[in-house]
Amino acid sequence: MNTDNVNKWWRSLPESIRLKLSGHGITDILQEPDTSLRAALYKYARLRAVGTEKDKDEERSLLNEIACGLSDLVLAGNNGMALEDMCNEDGEFLEEYQEQFDKLYDYYEETLVEINWALIISHTGMSVSELIRLLKKYGYKRMDIDTDKGIPKTFYTYHRGLHINATENLSFHIVPQKESFEMGRFAICATKDGKGSQLGTDHARLFFPDFFAFLKGEKSEKEIIDEVCDCE
Repeated sequence: MNTDNVNKWWRSLPESIRLKLSGHGITDILQEPDTSLRAALYKYARLRAVGTEKDKDEERSLLNEIACGLSDLVLAGNNGMALEDMCNEDGEFLEEYQEQFDKLYDYYEETLVEINWALIISHTGMSVSELIRLLKKYGYKRMDIDTDKGIPKTFYTYHRGLHINATENLSFHIVPQKESFEMGRFAICATKDGKGSQLGTDHARLFFPDFFAFLKGEKSEKEIIDEVCDCE
């Protein structure tokens, strides 16, 4: 994973989230996660937002890795000591430090689980390549733009854009900026009673919640079509 992308993503998070994950409220000296922990957070956030049942084991593993890593950072910062200096000869924390670690771990585990990562990802967006991997995970098939017939659960790419045929009457679109024609980079197109409608926006946070909800079965085709068509 590209280090610059991970760090850019970390900086794009709401300040309240970055502060929580840096120890705000539990330590006087904030400890920002390093790049490896940020990368784990990046993966965890996406699994929480759009993961399937098959991803649950990896999600739990990442949760443990991140909670441990953040706890270690704050523990070392609070005590002004290297972690190895808090351990016995077997590499286990001495009792007083184990108690501190356990409290920190519980805090971070609860915090990570409580954060609405789907909403966070909706604000920060996803790249086309990430979306393609996500679509394939949910059984979508790639089509060529010249042979696309609007078959449900298919998609095609063009000029870094993405066209997703969700159903016969519902499609999602991510359009390159230069081709958006001021109608929005993100669009949902729907057909209701034989009439087509489009809802476009330049804001990822207004597009991805419905897109994620549809993929995960949390929002029906009818609900989204009614929202799009009734807006006109």
